[in-house]
Amino acid sequence: MSEGKERAEARLSNLEAIEPLLGSLRVLSLSTMQMALNRQASLTAYAERFSLVAAQVRLMVGDKPVKHEVEERFDYRPVEQNRVLAVIGSSRGICGQYNKQLAKLVSERLEQRDGLPTKVLAFGVRVQRALTQGGIAFDGQETLGQGSKPAYDLAGQFLRGWTAAFQAGTLAKVEILSFRKRSVGTNYSPVFTTLLPTSDQERPEDEQKQLPWPAPIIEGDPEVMLEQIDNHLLAIRFYQLILDAIAAENLYRYRLLEEAKENTSNLLEELELAIQAERRKEITQQLQELLVGSGMLAQR
Repeated sequence: MSEGKERAEARLSNLEAIEPLLGSLRVLSLSTMQMALNRQASLTAYAERFSLVAAQVRLMVGDKPVKHEVEERFDYRPVEQNRVLAVIGSSRGICGQYNKQLAKLVSERLEQRDGLPTKVLAFGVRVQRALTQGGIAFDGQETLGQGSKPAYDLAGQFLRGWTAAFQAGTLAKVEILSFRKRSVGTNYSPVFTTLLPTSDQERPEDEQKQLPWPAPIIEGDPEVMLEQIDNHLLAIRFYQLILDAIAAENLYRYRLLEEAKENTSNLLEELELAIQAERRKEITQQLQELLVGSGMLAQR
């Protein structure tokens, strides 16, 4: 057996072992993406119904600002404010430039220097590596995604901390950097989203529509109820961002695996043709040797 044929057969054997694994990973990425999208659709439908209730309570409160129960400060020195930039990245590989794009945007945002000190929170081991390579200081955190759903306990823990700090005046802004779907289709891109402070423009469109039922009778303090409703809507927005990031990550991974699968199929075909050509050469050489040995063909 020739050395070229042995090498080709070894490569063929390796690729034949890898091909089913690539196919399994590809199907897993596609199914995880679809489950995340299904969860997001359900969450969006729930948010729309919940926003109708919020609109009713908001009408009763009117333009009065929502009161937050904050402990009285006995230290009257100026409050030092900062902002948080939370980066939702990946903890798994095979997603190409996904995390490097996030790291690049973090670097660009930090260079703007708007006067407020910025604390960068990096969710995901892979994005943490990308930030380290870029020389960016950050606080590493666990991933915010568990398969196809958000890590609700971890997300809720950060939301409560951010909300309390914002109400106390020590936190001026919370920005989320994550991949989001910008338009109709399957294209995702990294986007900065302001989670705190919220604005009227960020409220769901359903709150701007005409309400489908007469104003209900609400027992209790509507201002307290509205505060709880707003906190709930804030959590929904955060969960939607996480689900968008999960879908985007798995879409990136699926596309790379699809390309790898196509390349593997092409290599398998090329190697099979190369091995067949080597076998034909061997058979031809053996026939020539037999014919020469029998005297039917003159030896060259």
